[in-house]
Amino acid sequence: MYQQKSTLKELITNAKNLTILLVEDDEATRNELTQFLGTFFSKIISAVDGEDALRKYSDNKIDLLLTDLTLPKLDGMQLIAQIRGHDSSIPILIISAHREPSYFLDSIKYGVDGYLLKPFNLEQFLAVVSKVVYRLEIEKKLAEYNKNLELMVEKKTYELENKYLYDNRTSLPNAIMLKNDLVSKKQGYMILLDISHFSVLNKEYGKDFANKVLVSVSKKLASNIIHNSKLYKVESDRFAYIVDSSIEAEVESHCNQIISFFDNDNIVVEDVEIHISFSMAADKIRDDVSETLVNCEYALDKAKEFGSRHFEIFNETDLDFADKKESVKWLRLTRELIENDGIEPYYQPMKDVHTGEIYKYEVLARGVDNGEVINPTYFLKSAEKLGLLTTITRTIIKKSFKFFKNNEIEFSINLTEKDLIDDGFIMYLENHIYQYQIEPSRVTFEILENITVIKNADTIKKMINALRDMGFKTAVDDFGVENSNLSRFLDMHFDFIKIDGIFIKDLVTNKKNQMLTKAIVSLAKSLEMKTVAEYVKDEATYDLIKEIGVDLAQGYYIGKPTPGLLVK
Repeated sequence: MYQQKSTLKELITNAKNLTILLVEDDEATRNELTQFLGTFFSKIISAVDGEDALRKYSDNKIDLLLTDLTLPKLDGMQLIAQIRGHDSSIPILIISAHREPSYFLDSIKYGVDGYLLKPFNLEQFLAVVSKVVYRLEIEKKLAEYNKNLELMVEKKTYELENKYLYDNRTSLPNAIMLKNDLVSKKQGYMILLDISHFSVLNKEYGKDFANKVLVSVSKKLASNIIHNSKLYKVESDRFAYIVDSSIEAEVESHCNQIISFFDNDNIVVEDVEIHISFSMAADKIRDDVSETLVNCEYALDKAKEFGSRHFEIFNETDLDFADKKESVKWLRLTRELIENDGIEPYYQPMKDVHTGEIYKYEVLARGVDNGEVINPTYFLKSAEKLGLLTTITRTIIKKSFKFFKNNEIEFSINLTEKDLIDDGFIMYLENHIYQYQIEPSRVTFEILENITVIKNADTIKKMINALRDMGFKTAVDDFGVENSNLSRFLDMHFDFIKIDGIFIKDLVTNKKNQMLTKAIVSLAKSLEMKTVAEYVKDEATYDLIKEIGVDLAQGYYIGKPTPGLLVK
């Protein structure tokens, strides 16, 4: 009894907002059922035959169909078949005294949800109708959940799009939107603004203060917006405009307007009055958007040569621009090389001059772009400017460790000053030693001679000692060509001295270089270090370094750098 009351209460609660279509041709039965169903359903639509039911089904949103089988004009099964053709999910209940198997088979065919056999009682009604109403309630909740989920996804998508396309501090469109807008533009100019001496503000007042300055500058630029233009906050301390005008004189006027505006109106942040000035550059919007961006970059470099409050508009005939453009181009290409995993290790052999056997290999970085091999002279300086030298070193370490993991061959890797002051470098090595099972004694790290005189020499000395404690060997590279601190050099306990190629290239004909090479070999022997001669280009040079007492030879005569090992 308690269970029946609970089911009844739940049915009344869940059914009160549902619309039911009742199809019954007998008026007395229809009225009786309408009165009974009114206890549970708030809206009951009655139909007297199959055709009347179809019309009312089409004109109303029906949640549940309750139909007799024996109907005039269109019988119950025909009605169900047509409704199922429009809606495969609407719940359908049959009210009938028929018990013939054929009706049950048709019911299964059309997906009828249940039978209410005449005469039916409350217990039967509750058992059948409660299941259908419960299903509708679940579907309703699921639909609401999906709707709320869609709204939440839409909101989050909007928020992410804003984070992706707008600067979070100034709320201005960012560099991504700038590039998108440049693509859609067919004409006009882009103006790039760089705040002069912004790094001084960072150092003197701190980053939080400097960020507040950027917000204030953005507001002033926005209030002085150029006619028919759009303002953007791009990287670091830079802003940009897209100007609709294609007339260079108007662009010049816009730049002068910005200079004049900030000359006459300082900004105030936390009661500190600050004078703001810019270096600016402009270029017309081109079909290749990257060309517009690059042209603005090196035009900005030229503007900075004249100090703040100066602007340059890109001129294709200016040879100075051509040199700067090449430099900027390599900044972009270098970043793309690194981002696209285009840095690859090449291996150059070193021969033991005493045994004639390959002693080890030096791992050298090469760029590979669409099958073209790029010499490091083109991308290493750019990588340094971009702060990506350590990324190149780590790439070479990872790929060379993987390459040498299944043999016992020794190899050398070049390290930069940036690597040697990188706090995470040791952990990176430890992880990759473990991953590729590389014995540290197989690896020599080559370090330029000038590290003995740079300001971080003491830090670097500690790093070199840490590497040696791990079992790695070390070599001083390009020895003899740079200034060095001899006492620091001796303290670092290198395993190899690599004699710079400047002494080896013309060794056969240059007596002075022969004397210097002998002196270096003598120093190395007294310090129990092995010597390596670079740039060994021919047999005569090879024979001479062997005679002088050099231990290892490296150069094109021994083998060129290749993506694989030298085949004996």
